Amino acid sequence: MRKLALTIVSMLFMALTGPLPVLAQSDATQVQIDEIAVSGNRRVAASTVLSYLPVRVGDRVSQGSLSIALERLFETDLFKDIDIELDGTVLRVDVQENPIINRVNIEGNDAISDERLLEVLDIQPRRVFTRELALKASKVLLEIYQAAGRYAAVVEPQIIELADNRVDLAFVVDEGPLIKISSINFTGNRRFSDNALKRTISSRESKWWAVFSSTDKYDEGRLDYDVRLLRQFYLARGYADVDVSRVQGGLLRDRTGFAVSFILDEGARYRVNGVEINSEIENIDVEALGANFDFGDDNWYDVRLLEQGMLDVTNQLGSLGYAFVNLTPEVVTDPETETLDIVINIGKAQKNFVERIEIVNNVRTLDTVIRREFEIVEGDAYNQLKIDRSIRNIRNLGFFSDVSVRNLVGSGEDQTITEVTVEEQSTGELSVGLGYSSIDKTNLILGINESNFLGTGRSFNASFDLSENRTNASIGITEPYLFGRNLTGRAAIFNEKLKQNSVSVNRTGFDFGIGFAAANNFYHRVGYELSQSKTSASSTKATSVTGENGKTILKSAVSYTVSNDTRDNRFDPSEGRLFSLRQEFAGLAGDASYYKIVGTAAYYKPLFFNEVVIGAKGRAGHVVGLGEKVTQSQRFFLGGRDVRGFDGSGIGPRDTGSQAAVGGNTVINGGVEVVSSVGFSKDLGMRWTVFSDFGSTWDTDYPKGVTGANDSSLRQSIGAGLLWDTVVGPMSFYWAKPVSKKSHDKTKTFQFTIGARL
Repeated sequence: MRKLALTIVSMLFMALTGPLPVLAQSDATQVQIDEIAVSGNRRVAASTVLSYLPVRVGDRVSQGSLSIALERLFETDLFKDIDIELDGTVLRVDVQENPIINRVNIEGNDAISDERLLEVLDIQPRRVFTRELALKASKVLLEIYQAAGRYAAVVEPQIIELADNRVDLAFVVDEGPLIKISSINFTGNRRFSDNALKRTISSRESKWWAVFSSTDKYDEGRLDYDVRLLRQFYLARGYADVDVSRVQGGLLRDRTGFAVSFILDEGARYRVNGVEINSEIENIDVEALGANFDFGDDNWYDVRLLEQGMLDVTNQLGSLGYAFVNLTPEVVTDPETETLDIVINIGKAQKNFVERIEIVNNVRTLDTVIRREFEIVEGDAYNQLKIDRSIRNIRNLGFFSDVSVRNLVGSGEDQTITEVTVEEQSTGELSVGLGYSSIDKTNLILGINESNFLGTGRSFNASFDLSENRTNASIGITEPYLFGRNLTGRAAIFNEKLKQNSVSVNRTGFDFGIGFAAANNFYHRVGYELSQSKTSASSTKATSVTGENGKTILKSAVSYTVSNDTRDNRFDPSEGRLFSLRQEFAGLAGDASYYKIVGTAAYYKPLFFNEVVIGAKGRAGHVVGLGEKVTQSQRFFLGGRDVRGFDGSGIGPRDTGSQAAVGGNTVINGGVEVVSSVGFSKDLGMRWTVFSDFGSTWDTDYPKGVTGANDSSLRQSIGAGLLWDTVVGPMSFYWAKPVSKKSHDKTKTFQFTIGARL
């Protein structure tokens, strides 16, 4: 044992002392550098080479440290070849520089322009060329073409050597055919058909008629979005455990298209058993908060209703002054009973006050224009509901493409900084429109509109509208905050010429008014009009009296309008309602003296998950003379757009001789309509409609020579139509058949419009 111990100690001593001679030998091979000589460089200065070199005069170097220096110089991408060697105490560095790019060209491309490809590459002349740069650029170009649906594209870089160590870099492109989605398949869907799911996603199968569509291109990003859309579709219909995955798109063997497949595990459909709210905020009525969650009478789970309920809870807590509230939902499913329980956990929070409101990114629009839309000011208790309404008001200005808000912690825990970020957009618009209607014939529209003049929020507009039956020119200006108050002031001058059969009315004047919004979003407007009109008849067969033929009539009238409009679109609504009541009194001065009242109402509601829109509308009006008879230009005319199936001004009293409409003192009209795109591909932009219109106008103060002067019989029509949103504007096709009419009415079975919606 003693000998063994001595042996182990001897071996340890040798192991510890053995490397010392090696280190001494390594030190002996190191050389102290007295000079560094750089050669071969023509464009890169010697000082630049030395700055990248991790060796300095006076350093002791070995062959290993020279290898590190070689790597450092290659990492700069400045040199194609480098040779480093020791010549005594002189370190010689011989370099061969990479060439400089003289020009970058794209060749063989037709589908994508040079400008776009070069912009993405961002390779500027005089940049150092490397092989890695060319390969990376080729990969980028391929990705661009694949994103455009050209998966068979080939990109080859070519180097053209020039004098003075320069090169032209060219990318030769074979774009290949445009490869689209040829088929979309679903596996595992038992409850919903393939067609229903295809309407849900954004991608589309290639169709020969969808020439302007881009949704049939194979796009990995869009397909990932489709997975989310399918999941949201099922979650909104009670399938809380749904699982959606996508098989990687397969290129067909003939390379003519892609086959896309989605795999679904629908799971059970669940009813909501109950919603429980746990709050760490004291003195909060959780039962009142729970009332925000309503899943209908059948209690089917709908993630949209869950999210809306959470938003309502957040807003309700925000209205109590809690700016920063964290809500965490937990959904626990029971597949055996096909029910689920929802638990909403509300984290700790405290009441906050608005320390500061900051407006960010408004370069053109004045701060005051944005701040005056706020329903809350600095120092007020935080109120989420008022902030949401304020942001909606700012968006409704139409000055910004995007408006976002975030709440930041202020100088104290109970202080909040509300930061509003806006992204300005062009508010000036020059419009040139050419339309055609089977009623008004060709229609030319020219206009200029600036809705945010010099960033003050004021709007200025000028327009000219010309058709076979109407010419209208006007110039107007609107001040949204008149006298510094929440009053909208508008003034305009106009000239209008209206032709109704054989009678023409030429009217010139100006009007101005003041409007304001009151409780429950009702809008009020008081206006005044001073105009001069002249009516002339071109027919010699007329037997009726207009009451103003050849006369110049001065009109001085004041009006009052109250309205409430929650429609999502004024011209093509799909949801919301409209109520409007307008009264006009003429006789303050001038020649005309009458009282006119017109009431309008409309209601639109989407059904079956917005697949179908049902709408109803109606109008009633009456005009009565004050001490004198009502002349023709102040009466109501009906037909065409209001009651389809009849010609323009096709309903109501008519001149016995000329058969021209003379209008009535009383009017009533309305209709119901169903609009849907079911059965059409979304790429077509087409919808169908079925409708029924009704209406009548009657009563005239000049009944002599008039047919049907006091006939109040209700006319009715039924019909169908196609609505088509095209690249040249919306088109409307209506076929309507009158089911009740009078012999003197003028009918029109087919109506066609391009450029505007009837």
